Amino acid sequence: MKKIFFSLALASCVFVASANAKAYEVDKTHTNIGFKIRHLGISTVNGDFKEYGGSIDFDPKSFVFNSFEGYTKVSSINTENKSRDSHLQEDDFFKAKKYPELTFKMKKYQKKNNKKGTMIGDLSIAGVTKEVKFDTEIGGVTEYKGKEKIGFSLRGSIKRSDFNFASGANTLGDEVEIIIDMEADAK
Repeated sequence: MKKIFFSLALASCVFVASANAKAYEVDKTHTNIGFKIRHLGISTVNGDFKEYGGSIDFDPKSFVFNSFEGYTKVSSINTENKSRDSHLQEDDFFKAKKYPELTFKMKKYQKKNNKKGTMIGDLSIAGVTKEVKFDTEIGGVTEYKGKEKIGFSLRGSIKRSDFNFASGANTLGDEVEIIIDMEADAK
């Protein structure tokens, strides 16, 4: 669920530097939109989303995100169990027929230093939108095999109950950890 975002990351991501505008594409080989949730209070179920997209406007000189929007397709959820993945798309969970995507839209970015900050924005799951915060760590900007690359991570958690999500699922924990690790290439 966490990796949902992106809660919320991005397959065809655009990266634009404010001074020297450059478009970037997500390197899907080095990007993961994942989540973790407790099951029966004794173990953790991990999952991720395989289809996602969005756009990023980032200034590589000031290390500030100007905007960030992302979506994941609910139908691409992967918990390594096809039966569970199908059930998660039903109306008692994601309501995928009515709400086929999870979305995130940044409202502001609070820079702490060139590596860390906080991204605040609206997350929508199954028709409910709430403000969430992600701790952001910028790995940096580099050149590799002739391409400029950016890398960053988003970490945060949400409560299922805040989103009226899977309210009858008393076998699941209320907290969902979202883990997004992203790498993008300049076009």
